[in-house]
Amino acid sequence: MKGIEFKVENFANIEKFKKFVNTHDCPEISVDLGEINIIDAMKFIVMSSTYHYQKYPKGKLKCYSVSEDIKDYVSSFATKNLIII
Repeated sequence: MKGIEFKVENFANIEKFKKFVNTHDCPEISVDLGEINIIDAMKFIVMSSTYHYQKYPKGKLKCYSVSEDIKDYVSSFATKNLIII
């Protein structure tokens, strides 16, 4: 199954992401966080991972981020469906 891509331009896109997940069949989705700062990226990762997991417990959320440090920051959260690239 080919994954779907979702581009994030600011943290407010979390609502767009929720709507997207509700209206599309996307058990595997890639999220581009390259345009937002590290704090907003961390918030988006944790919230979107949780939201996506509720609908697709066996799905995968791949996040392309601006910083390698994000892996360390979000590792303490239960994000079983998350892959940070």
